[in-house]
Amino acid sequence: MKKYLLIGLVALMGLGMTGCTTNNEPSGKFHKKTIDLNVTADAWAWDNIMNTYYCHFDLPELTSDIYNYAEVSVNREYNNGTSKAYQVALPETTYLTEKVNNQDNYYQQHIDYAYGVGFVEIFLTLSDYYYEGFHPEAMLFRMQLTY
Repeated sequence: MKKYLLIGLVALMGLGMTGCTTNNEPSGKFHKKTIDLNVTADAWAWDNIMNTYYCHFDLPELTSDIYNYAEVSVNREYNNGTSKAYQVALPETTYLTEKVNNQDNYYQQHIDYAYGVGFVEIFLTLSDYYYEGFHPEAMLFRMQLTY
């Protein structure tokens, strides 16, 4: 009898441990969309508070459903339009060096992004926050939406 009671209790515990989930996700087929984000050199803006360069894009494709249920990623593309093109997922940290007064100075360039309903912003920050004579170059970013 004890054996049957123990089996019954274990079965009830198993039922109690299964969670209920609601599926509020939009129905339909699987979709993937790629959006090119071209940043010209003069499109980079400076943020005095954050000590970083940034570029803002208004994107109506980033709806509240996409924001809530999609996978969003951004890559930087190098050598666009050539057979040597490749992409690096953001965030990207590049280790660089620059000669100043015949001395090598090492620093990092960090590129990251943030997005919300209707927009994406890309940020470029140097590790030492030393920007004298520096301005970011033109860059191509590719945003992928999977929903």
